[in-house]
Amino acid sequence: MQYKLIIPDEVIEVIKRFKECGFEAYIVGGAVRDALLNRENYDFDISTSALPHEIQKVFPEAVPYGHFGTFLYLIKEIKIEITPFRNDAPGRKPSYTFGGSLEDDLSRRDFTINSIAYDPLEEKIIDPYGGIEDIKNKIIRCTGSSKRIWEDPLRALRAVRFMAQLNFTIEPSTLYALKAKAKLLDTISKERIRDEFSKILLSNYSYEGLVMLLLTGLLNHIIPELLEGMGVEHYNKPYDVLEHNIIMSKYLDKKLYLQLAGILHDIGKPFCAEKKEYGLDFPNHHEISAKIAEEVLKRLKYDSKTIKKAVFLIKNHMFIFYPQDDLYKARKLISRVGWDNIYDLIEIRKADRLASGFTEAVGPGLANLINKIGILEQENLDYTVKDLAVTGEDLIKELNLKPGPLLGKILKELLEEILKDPSLNKKEILLEIAKNKFKLAKEEF
Repeated sequence: MQYKLIIPDEVIEVIKRFKECGFEAYIVGGAVRDALLNRENYDFDISTSALPHEIQKVFPEAVPYGHFGTFLYLIKEIKIEITPFRNDAPGRKPSYTFGGSLEDDLSRRDFTINSIAYDPLEEKIIDPYGGIEDIKNKIIRCTGSSKRIWEDPLRALRAVRFMAQLNFTIEPSTLYALKAKAKLLDTISKERIRDEFSKILLSNYSYEGLVMLLLTGLLNHIIPELLEGMGVEHYNKPYDVLEHNIIMSKYLDKKLYLQLAGILHDIGKPFCAEKKEYGLDFPNHHEISAKIAEEVLKRLKYDSKTIKKAVFLIKNHMFIFYPQDDLYKARKLISRVGWDNIYDLIEIRKADRLASGFTEAVGPGLANLINKIGILEQENLDYTVKDLAVTGEDLIKELNLKPGPLLGKILKELLEEILKDPSLNKKEILLEIAKNKFKLAKEEF
């Protein structure tokens, strides 16, 4: 089948070098799929009849990469993985052999949309499983039998990920396979699950992906704690706790820590629910949610930076700012959460409102905060003790203090003064305040 796909010259040159050395070579998998969909791609897989030692001879600059005789070749911004044809039973850890044909190689791939090969020199498509037709119809279908998914259970998550990335549907037999064997996901390493789950969250259709994980039972083998929110109703929202958490993904930017904070921000509600006359109340749920979220993210092997950021946002997402609050209250809030977090917390608050059934993301209190932050940005302060025009050493010298709790108390009180009026942040003024205002504080210590 003749096709003209847009392929980088550097990749075409790799195919050409293999052919000049007497080997077959094709672009395969996701790169072909994305080219057919006109999606930008900087990662290319090449499958070749050359054996590993022959690949090394044709491309001495390529380096061994992972398993299965794969070599990595980097050129400019393009990542090219070169792998010999394989003729083995599929699976996570097959006893693989080399020397098969292109058809053998394509037959062992996961989905028809990924079981397509392309020869850019001859502008020829090899599509033995109808992948092009499935791409046209926006369908995800197993290559061959639906058992193909469970030869490597991670393929269940990959199916959902492609659905979320491409806005495709999963055809019935493939969908049934996801649901029927969902428990096999427990045999997969947490790191592999984490990587696919993260890609789902960062997809354009992440909400639909999360719903599919829920409907197939896969979510129960990733974050079972989320399912505790099913049927736990809010008295002031049209959704239960589970729905509310998942809907958050619709309204948040595609930043991993933000998506994780969003779907986990109320995960603790079922564990602290108290029945009141007006319905369920969830006291201290942000603290409990932060604790559970930290356990979940550690279990999924997320890095410490991502965990710390997501947990902090969850712990602080219930901040209060009223329509009548002044600049002092805004400075206090930023002093507590920091400039690095205030904008993310505002985004979470917006998403929280939309996921609660509000038609507008910004309420009166939040509008006031956003306005106040615009003013405070001009003050160019972090509103921490480090911003004070005096240091601990200055106070030790001027007030004849010693390092200790009293010094810390005075610094904290001085910070409170500049939160009220930043114009006081001058060394002479702060020293005078320290001398006159904290005589009683000295007596306490």
